[in-house]
Order: sequence, then structure tokens, then C-alpha cells
Amino acid sequence: MAWGLPAQLATRDLEAEMVFDDIQSLNLAALRGDLDLTAISVGAYPELADDYRVLRCGASFGDTYGPLVVATKAPDTIGPAAVAGMRVAIPGAHTSARMLLRIYAGDTYEEIQMPFDRIMDAVMAGDVDAGLIIHEGQLTFEEQGFHSLFEPAAEWTRTERLPVPLGVVAVRRDLPADIQSDVADAFLRGVHAGFENMEDALDFAAQYARGLPRDVLEEYVSRYVNAATLDMGESGIRAIDRLFELAAERGMIAAAPQFDPL
Repeated sequence: MAWGLPAQLATRDLEAEMVFDDIQSLNLAALRGDLDLTAISVGAYPELADDYRVLRCGASFGDTYGPLVVATKAPDTIGPAAVAGMRVAIPGAHTSARMLLRIYAGDTYEEIQMPFDRIMDAVMAGDVDAGLIIHEGQLTFEEQGFHSLFEPAAEWTRTERLPVPLGVVAVRRDLPADIQSDVADAFLRGVHAGFENMEDALDFAAQYARGLPRDVLEEYVSRYVNAATLDMGESGIRAIDRLFELAAERGMIAAAPQFDPL
């Protein structure tokens, strides 16, 4: 999604310094107020709502798929009860993956925070009992010898009948309104450019894909870069509102934040 952004910003006399990092690091940078425009986890937004406004463009939603909990041993049962009493590695306290897991499994497990790209190694080494995996691990866990214990995304789809809210792009509210609008328009045009020049956009993404095989990268992109990336639509807005409603009901957040996408 970032491939076409600098050129589009330049047409509006705006310059961009690109920062590439894992999603939890970007969540923390946003919490510090370090970034004017950034990808964030939907799960981080309740703490950022006063300072950032989400764009309708740039969101990532799953369609029955998304983060899941894996272990090296096949479970006796599959579902939220399968993680009870376990030490589970999570990719960050502010991630949407963690919010989804907590909604369904509550505090029945112990959370061990670590970078997302260390989780599967930690599970394999026995440092934790299970791991909540995101990104390409969702596509490769079986061939690496892991078993699925619980898929919060599948449970969400079954119970809510809505797309699975995962990531969004947000702009600082204290930027002038015309700048916010220019940034939102530039981002949308940049995503359109990415769709129209997919091979170039994938080449760009491959530089930051940690050596991911091209076929896995393409499959991952095909899952999460789609029509909802251009505009989350009313179903996306309902999904995010519902996620916050459930998080508030479970006592994970004080109250559902105002959600007013730009």
C-alpha cells in the first residue's frame, strides 16, 4: 500500500519520510505521537482515538481468516478452551489479534509478549505453550509442524457475520483539516496505483518481507489487499464498532471510542 504514496504526496507539495516496522512498534510510535500518518492495529485505536483519525482507505480485514493460536502438539479440543492455563506468546498488547483472542478466551491464559517473528521459534523451543501468530505464519504454520488450537477470526465470522477487523491507517487529528484531506486522498490514489502496478508494488513490498518466498507474499497480499483496502465501507465500519463494543463488554477498554473514519 505504501508503494505509490510518496509520489502522490509530492503532487500536493507534501514530503514523506517512510518508516517500516512491525505493527506493534508502529502502535507504540503512534502512542508516543511520533508519526503523522501510520498503519496501526484496530486494537490500538481505543488508546489513540483522541489523537488520530482513521482513513477509510488502507484497512486490512480478514474473511473468515486471520490471527490464530498454534502449538506443536495436536489439541484434544479446538476452540477458546484449548488455550486455558497455557502460556501464550502474543505479538503485542495493542494488536487486534490479542484483542480478538481476549474477547473469546478472556484471561484464562497467561500472556507473554514478544515480537511477532519470534513467536513460532519460541513455541517450537518450548519457551511457551502456544503462540498467537499473525502475518505469513497464518499461511505456513502447518508445513512448519504446528497445529491450530483456536482461530479467533473464524469464531468472529461465525458469531458476528462481519469482516474481521485487523489493521487501519490513521492520520493525526492535530494536522490542519486540508492536510488531513490531502493525505487521505493521496493514500487512496496511491493504493489505486498499487493495484494498477501490482508487480512493481510487490517488488517494493518484497524488500521488507524478511526474505518471504514470492508465492507466499503474493498469497498474503491477495488475502488482505482487496476492495476493502480501497474503502472499508459500511460493513467495515460496523465490524470495527462491534469489536470495540465487545471489548468494552469484556472490560478490556473503558468504553467504545468514537469512530469517525475520514
